[in-house]
Amino acid sequence: MADNNKQRSLPGESTRTNRRAVLKATGATVVGATGLAAVSGSASAYSHEIETIEIDEGGWFSGWSADGSLPVADEVFVFIHGWFGDSTVSSQADDVLGSLEDGGYDADEAVALEWPASTINFFGAESDTEDVGEVAAELAEEFYDDGGGNIRLVGHSLGGRCVLWAATKLSSGYEIDTVAPLGAAADGSELCEDLWIDGIDNAGEVRNYHSENDSTVGAAYGGWGDTALGNEGAGCDPDGYTDVDVTDSVSSHMGFLGDEAVGADLAAAIDGDPDDGDDDDDDGWGWW
Repeated sequence: MADNNKQRSLPGESTRTNRRAVLKATGATVVGATGLAAVSGSASAYSHEIETIEIDEGGWFSGWSADGSLPVADEVFVFIHGWFGDSTVSSQADDVLGSLEDGGYDADEAVALEWPASTINFFGAESDTEDVGEVAAELAEEFYDDGGGNIRLVGHSLGGRCVLWAATKLSSGYEIDTVAPLGAAADGSELCEDLWIDGIDNAGEVRNYHSENDSTVGAAYGGWGDTALGNEGAGCDPDGYTDVDVTDSVSSHMGFLGDEAVGADLAAAIDGDPDDGDDDDDDGWGWW
């Protein structure tokens, strides 16, 4: 098992410097786009009943925890947002679940996990994804202990890091049925060589959805000798892991949310009949 607390040094110091420059240049855009998304989300009615569970840091000694538990049911859809996504998490979850339902998936319960991601400190938020993932793993273990059926865990952008951390943090003997990062804000090496490779064994299946049109993740991650997970895929092919290229369908970083091809492929994979080739079709919204 890799030491998850060690400092990474990928070809990386240059990659991290590049990421810092990209984020500094786009910081104002992030805040502006988030405000627009918040207005849009509050004005529209959601198609699904989605329970929100907050994950937060309690204080000096209490650590990170959730303010609720996953509903115990046969099929539970769980969504985790990314950077600045906490204000619109219900709307984002609604979009993703709608695309899955269009593909034939039927959830008994739907949950959005909300965490404090509205901060200009991107690197702090990136670091917090490990704690969020650990709490999500605890929620999953409690769910299975209480007799729950299947968890379909989907995360967008930094939420993609959260879902990979959740699988990695599971205790021995537990398995999350489906783990699906969408436009994951991560380097391919973090999955292939470092942080999450062991977590793949703790999932029934990991399906990573990536698009070459995701210039946001493509600019901030990857680089020489590496890949951007949400832009190019992982660059490795461990058992239980599938890269799904949706470049023909997803035209932007937020385009993964509610995309028809993403929903159809993931629904088919849950049903046991995925198309493990390249997929195609349309759009979405939000930020990291």
